[in-house]
Amino acid sequence: MKKIIAVHLQNDRSGNTLVFRQSLETLVEKEMEVHLITNRTGEIPGFLTGIPGIQYHYINYSERGNKWRLFFSFLLAQVLIFRKVLSLYEPDAKVYINTLLPFGAAWAGRLKNAPITYHIHEMAVPLPFFRTMLYETAKRMATHVVFGSRYLQSQLSFPKTEKHVIHSCLPQSFVQEAVLHSNHGSRKTVLMISSLDEGSGLHELLELATLMPATKFELVINAHKKDIDAYFENCQMPDNLMVYGTQLNLHPFYQRAAVVLNLSHVEYKDTFDISILQAMSYGRPVIVPLSGGANELVAHGWNGYRISGHYIDKIRKHVEQLLQNKPLYADMCCAAQLVASQFKPEFFKQQVGDIFVEGTYFTTSRKKEQLAEVLLYPAALQEYIDNSRN
Repeated sequence: MKKIIAVHLQNDRSGNTLVFRQSLETLVEKEMEVHLITNRTGEIPGFLTGIPGIQYHYINYSERGNKWRLFFSFLLAQVLIFRKVLSLYEPDAKVYINTLLPFGAAWAGRLKNAPITYHIHEMAVPLPFFRTMLYETAKRMATHVVFGSRYLQSQLSFPKTEKHVIHSCLPQSFVQEAVLHSNHGSRKTVLMISSLDEGSGLHELLELATLMPATKFELVINAHKKDIDAYFENCQMPDNLMVYGTQLNLHPFYQRAAVVLNLSHVEYKDTFDISILQAMSYGRPVIVPLSGGANELVAHGWNGYRISGHYIDKIRKHVEQLLQNKPLYADMCCAAQLVASQFKPEFFKQQVGDIFVEGTYFTTSRKKEQLAEVLLYPAALQEYIDNSRN
């Protein structure tokens, strides 16, 4: 039985943690011995909590507090991770690192000359001054790297590393719930699900809600309520905006939503946004940035819109159009659900399995035989639309 030492720094309820859970579940299904190094969670369990068949090894780490506290917590976590990887290592074991953050695992893996696979979803990190160092460590140490989007692959250079793009998918349980309840709820709100940082478009959403006082807005932030209150302490909050902290169940929010937004700044948010895929599985039109991983899901004017979060008035006009033009809205709902249905768990599992179980990346022939080209359908459709206009 092959041994995988998996490492994820912050066991929260973010998209990259959910995707990593699906990877680990795939490895367990393939009868691999999976050891997971991560932090303990508080009141709300993270997505990595309670995965059957996983052997857990906990470290102390928290992203709460001021920058100095975060800095020392981060460094201490790397030392703990380094030691745990060394203690768990056996000949032929592989190290699987989620995000750029756990660089201590990469150094331990290199010391033992183990194969190191990085799964990179985005370049944004809690400590921006570490970004270059984390990237250079990954570039130097990784033997394999998995990108969460084609956009991200185009932004990062790993010249000596085996590379592949694995688009995220949703758990089958979520998809079933979405299909069952996609027509439930009043669909009267505009929804955004975000992290708590400057680049996530939080202030842009406040501005948009202020411009549309008759429309209800909901904002779900993957953070503690105290941290959210502190962040917005000096902001004028519009009356039509409800703000929520980390949620265990997002289904009621998608059921109420008419439109789902991603207003993030591309330089901060290059991930293949899982919340946008969740919204589309409910058949909700979406608005995403012009570039970045999220736009790989969207063909402008067909299943949503691609607009920079800086153009608030343009976003307002499109939201109002979707809320008022029922035929257009119905067409976009169908198109959104159609695209979401193509990102199937079996494709994701096949790709992850090929990396760790068979030890080989895809050949051109295997791609054609087993992977659906419809995964690229929004991008291909967008190219067709653009060409037809010229």
